[in-house]
Parts: sequence; structure tokens; C-alpha cells
Amino acid sequence: MPYQPIVPTWLALNSANDASASYFTDLRTGQDVNAGGLNAGDYFDLTNPEANNLSYSVNGILYAGRYRRVKVDSGATAANVKTGTIGLMPSLAVVGLNPLGTRNPPMNIVTSYDQGIGLATNVRPVVFLNAITPGNWGFVQELGVATVLGAASLTGTPAIGVLINSVASGLSDVPSNTTAVVKTTVGTAIDLPKAAALFRILMQYVPVVQG
Repeated sequence: MPYQPIVPTWLALNSANDASASYFTDLRTGQDVNAGGLNAGDYFDLTNPEANNLSYSVNGILYAGRYRRVKVDSGATAANVKTGTIGLMPSLAVVGLNPLGTRNPPMNIVTSYDQGIGLATNVRPVVFLNAITPGNWGFVQELGVATVLGAASLTGTPAIGVLINSVASGLSDVPSNTTAVVKTTVGTAIDLPKAAALFRILMQYVPVVQG
């Protein structure tokens, strides 16, 4: 779906864990109901006040950035899909063939860090806002001020302004070289990075996608 300037306001972005893209399912059949204005791949650019107002505070406060409606691949590791962890593009095998006989890269399906496409890659990093059951739908953040979960111990010296890299299980780390951008770099710290705790970054060096 294209960019949507208006997000439905009947939900909090960081508490969605839904069985259908639209949130609605048929009471008898359990099948998806395409209603309510929410679709797979809808994405929204929100200001700080808008994101604040769409936050479920138990799961944290959201800030200015871009948010997208996605499905968490059924093969994701549930323990690694939670507030502040990094998600990645899954294998191309999760989508069927298009009419031209190739597979479209799944921009609106994400998986846990350990199940990302390829080996030791960081293809299309996003930040999970809350726990989402594999196979269900929710929202992720792909640009802006995001809250990430620090690794159990940080490699480099924590400081505001250092680069932040993604590491095993989708956690975030301060690298030993805090100025070198590498393929796992997801942003720059705007809070003091913390081990095993949440802190904020400005997402940078990540792809901007449509679809």
C-alpha cells in the first residue's frame, strides 16, 4: 500500500498483535475482513505529538518517525520479537511467485533478527514496538526516533552521539569503533546507551522503502 497521511486512531501502534491486516476478522469464520481503513503495508509519518498520542505507555512512548503495518513471519522466533528489538527481511521463500515468475522482496513481512534473510546480514532493519505473535500483524518503526533494547553488555563506551549496531537476537550494541558505519549500523544514540535496557536512537543508515 502507499503512504497514508491518516492513521486510524482507534488503536495504539505499540499494542497491536492482530490476526488480520485490517484488525477485523469474521466472528464465524475467522477470516480477514477488509474494513476500517487499515491495510497491509500502510505506513505513516507521525510527529512527536501524534506518535505520543498513539502510544500504549505500558509498552513505551513513541516518537516522531515512520511506522508501518506488517506481518511477522510465522517462522520468527517469538522471544526475539518484543519492544526494542530489531527485525529483518525474511527469506524470499515466504512470498509466492508473482505473475512474472519471480518473488517480490517482502517489504511488509518481517521476521526476528535470527531468522533474517541470508547469514550475518542486516537487510531492511526495523524496530519492533511490542511483542507480536509470529503469524500475526502489528506495527514496526523504520525511520525516526526509535527505542531499542541494549545488549546484555556493551562492547564500546556508552555516550550520546555514538553509532549503534544491531547484534544477536536483535539487540543493540555500542561497537568498539563508534564512528565507523557498517552494514549492521542502525542509528545514532540520542540517549546514553544502556546494557539490557531501553534507550533511544535516531534511525540512520537504513533503507527507505515503499510497497
